[in-house]
Amino acid sequence: MTQFGGYDYCTEKAMQYLTLEPGKVPEALKLYAEAFQANASGSSDSFLELPTDLNSIRRIREDKRFVEIDRTRSTEDKSVMMKDPFGITFLLRVEKKKMTGSVVDHGLLFRRACNPIAFGFPQGISPNDLCTIKLTALFVTRYGMAFKKALKKIASTEFGFLNLNHIWRRLFFNFVGVYTSIVKPSKEVYRSCDFMGKALELFFHLLQLKNVKMGGSRRVMEVDAFTGGVDYFAYMDFVGYSDVMPRPQRRSVMIAQLGHTLRTPLSASWCTTIFFVSPEVLGIIKLTALFVARYGKRIACELMEKEGRNPLFSFLDPSDCGFPCYNMVVQVYSKVLKNFELVYTADIVLQRYFQSLWDEEKDEPKDVDDLYSFVECVDSFAQMEDEEFFHKMGTREAHVYPFHDQTSRVHSRPHVYHPFHDQTSPANVQEEEGPSSIEVCVPTLDGRVIIEIVVESFFGEKVASLKEKIVKVIQIPSKYLKLRGKLVGVLRDDKSLADNNVEAGEILIATWRFSRWEVQIT
Repeated sequence: MTQFGGYDYCTEKAMQYLTLEPGKVPEALKLYAEAFQANASGSSDSFLELPTDLNSIRRIREDKRFVEIDRTRSTEDKSVMMKDPFGITFLLRVEKKKMTGSVVDHGLLFRRACNPIAFGFPQGISPNDLCTIKLTALFVTRYGMAFKKALKKIASTEFGFLNLNHIWRRLFFNFVGVYTSIVKPSKEVYRSCDFMGKALELFFHLLQLKNVKMGGSRRVMEVDAFTGGVDYFAYMDFVGYSDVMPRPQRRSVMIAQLGHTLRTPLSASWCTTIFFVSPEVLGIIKLTALFVARYGKRIACELMEKEGRNPLFSFLDPSDCGFPCYNMVVQVYSKVLKNFELVYTADIVLQRYFQSLWDEEKDEPKDVDDLYSFVECVDSFAQMEDEEFFHKMGTREAHVYPFHDQTSRVHSRPHVYHPFHDQTSPANVQEEEGPSSIEVCVPTLDGRVIIEIVVESFFGEKVASLKEKIVKVIQIPSKYLKLRGKLVGVLRDDKSLADNNVEAGEILIATWRFSRWEVQIT
C-alpha cells in the first residue's frame, strides 16, 4: 500500500497533506533556512525551530506563498496552521519562553503533518471501472459534491462506488484527493441552475456508458486521453502516485496499440485565424500555457531566455501576433489548474516540458493531436466557463460550450451541432391542428439523441405534458429537464407549444436543470 495525503470527504472542504519525497526535503529546508534562518530541531527533519521576532512571523503570514489553514487559541499561546509552497503543513506558534530578564523570545515550530490514507486497488476492478472512477473523481473535484449529488439523482444505479458502504468508495475519494492537488474547484458552478446539467452532459459524452457495458478498450483509452494532462501532473507531482499508477501514454501511442483512431480532442480549435496562428502553433501555445499555469510564469521567462530566437516560441514575445493568444490561454488555464510554483527548479520543469513537446525520434514537435489531447481536460473546463475563450477558440463539439451562453447564440454558431431542419423543406411543413409529432434532442446517459414524440396538436399540447412523454423514454424525472426553442429560449410549462412560438419542423432542445439549493442541501 502506498500512503497518500488525506481527504475529508464528509465536508466539501478538501485538505491536502502532501508528503515530500526524500530528495525534496533538502530543497524545503533550504527555503526556510534562506528565508527565515531555520535550524533543524535535533536529528529529525520533521521539526524546524525558527527563533524569530513577531515581525518575521507576521511576514510569513502575509506571504502569499503560505496558506493559513486553521487557527487555535488558548490562554497560553496562539497557534496558526499554515501550508507552504511544498504542500507541507506546519504550526506557526507564538509562545513565551523562560529567559533572563524581561526578554521574550518567540519560536516557530515547523512539523510535517500526516493524515495518511491507504491507496490500494480492490481485487477484481477492471480498466473500465477504474477509468469511470477516475473521471467521476475529476469532475467531483472540479464541480464539487453537488456534482456527485446530481449524478446520483439521474443515474442512481450506474455509480455504486458513490454509495456509503461500497468497496470502491475509498478508492474514489483517494482519486479526489489526488486531483484536488491539481485542479481548482470551479467558481461558476453555483451561479446558474444550468451549470450542473452542462457539466453532466460533457461527463456522459466522455464516459460513453454504452461502451462500458460492451467492455470496449477504445472507450478506456479515450477517457485516459482526456485525463492525460492532469494524470501527468499527478504522476510527477503527487508523491506515491507513480508507485501505483502507470505514466500516462500519448494519444498516438494509444492509437498504435488499438489499431484504429480515437475521437478528435475537444481542445482542437475550430478557428485559429482570429490570432493568426496555425493549428500546430496553437497546440504548442496551449501546451506552454499549461506548464506556465501549473509551474509559474518564471517558466515562460526561462523558456524565452533559452529559446528566444527559435521561431516556434515567438509567441512568447509581447510584440508577436501570437502573444495575445498565449496570454489568454495562460489566464483561463490558471483558473483551472492549481499553481505548483517554487517546488521544482526551472530546469526540471523545462526538461519535462520539452519531453512533452518534442518527438526525439522525428526531431520535431509531437503530433498536433497529441498536444491537444494533453491539454484537453483543462481546455474543456476553461471553454465551458469562459465565454470569450470559447468564442475565440472553442471546439466544434456541441458538448462543450459556456454555461452562461444563451441558446440563441449556441444555435447560431456554425461549428456547433445545428439542431434545426430546413424550415422550407416540404417534409418539415406540418399542420398545426390535430395530432402531430415533434422531434426533441435529449440528453441521456449515453449522450444526446433525437427522439420523436407524438403530440395532440401544437395548440392543445402543453409543454408540461410533452415533458412527461419525454421522461417515459429517457427515464429521467421531468423536474430535472427544461425545453428550449429556437426563438424564445426556455419554454414555459403552463403554455402550449404554439403559445411558446414553437414552429412546425423545429427540433426542441432538452437540457438537465438542477436548482442550486437542491444540489447543495439534499
